[in-house]
Amino acid sequence: MIDQYSYQWFIQQFEKTKNTAEEFILSVDKNLFLKAPTEDRWSIAECYSHLINYGDLYFDNISSAISVNGNTANSSNRSFPPRWLAQKIISLFEPPYKIKLKTIKSMKPVDTSGYSRMELLDEYLNLQNRLIAELENAHQKNVHLGRSKVSHPIFPIIKMTLSECFLLLEAHQRRHQWQAEQTLHVLKEHQVIG
Repeated sequence: MIDQYSYQWFIQQFEKTKNTAEEFILSVDKNLFLKAPTEDRWSIAECYSHLINYGDLYFDNISSAISVNGNTANSSNRSFPPRWLAQKIISLFEPPYKIKLKTIKSMKPVDTSGYSRMELLDEYLNLQNRLIAELENAHQKNVHLGRSKVSHPIFPIIKMTLSECFLLLEAHQRRHQWQAEQTLHVLKEHQVIG
């Protein structure tokens, strides 16, 4: 059994993200993929566009922190749990979410009208693969994910451990995966009613 918050556990979470997204996106009719259920809600494509933009910002900070924090972990098989307050904040992102958070302007989805499902899926899977590669790199370099700090990519005054950064990113991805699934459900209901 893999210890929660270990390198392997984090890798497993991002592998699950890949599998869930691939299965879901390939199951969505290409016409519904780009369609928003209402004017003020995102389409499925926009959910993933947002995650790619957000993930790319996190990736740069993660990669930099890992590159300068080698040989800080005592054991390469240890667990790196988040601090209590960070865990509480991360829990706000867990789906199904009860608190709707306003997306800052720079993180709004790009225009996805020209995207194909496969193009967006490839970009999203590429992001997951890069995150997994960074975790493998951290493991190889014995980076202590619970002590190595990284700045939040949007609010640099906020410092997180790498463990918290990976947890927040992963919870945020599940939040919008759930949103995409809810969007598909609403769109299918409208098809049946209409």
